[in-house]
Amino acid sequence: MSIRSYGFLSLAFLPLTAKVDELMSKKVVTIDSSSTAFDAAREMLDHDIGCIVVLSGKKVLGIATKSDIIREAVMKRLDSQKIGVESIMSKPVISIDARSSLSEASETMSRHNITKLPVLEKGELVGVITSTDLVRRTRPKKLAKDMI
Repeated sequence: MSIRSYGFLSLAFLPLTAKVDELMSKKVVTIDSSSTAFDAAREMLDHDIGCIVVLSGKKVLGIATKSDIIREAVMKRLDSQKIGVESIMSKPVISIDARSSLSEASETMSRHNITKLPVLEKGELVGVITSTDLVRRTRPKKLAKDMI
């Protein structure tokens, strides 16, 4: 890992060969599959996040995003307090193993046209990695251009 400094901003850049568990967010907000779309939206707003992982016990069933809630509840004029999160979440869930490379994560997101991946280790949820995480930590030239 190398450190680059851009004035007040210092970032560690990772090569695409680095492992997903080196970059993923380890604090994952989850919700039980029996919850409502409203509950999921409230959790996302409370934690300032764009997605929430839907679980049944410890098993990952799907992932719900703000876009899912807008598309599947709001735009259909459904009551978000009555519609279950299971009915609006993206499924089947596409996930990645914690020891996979960042390159594999990027390829998986591109292949499935998604931007968020639950990260599993031995079948259990251990994190989430997003396309934004990948761009910020693997594309220093793009980040530098964006800062100018």
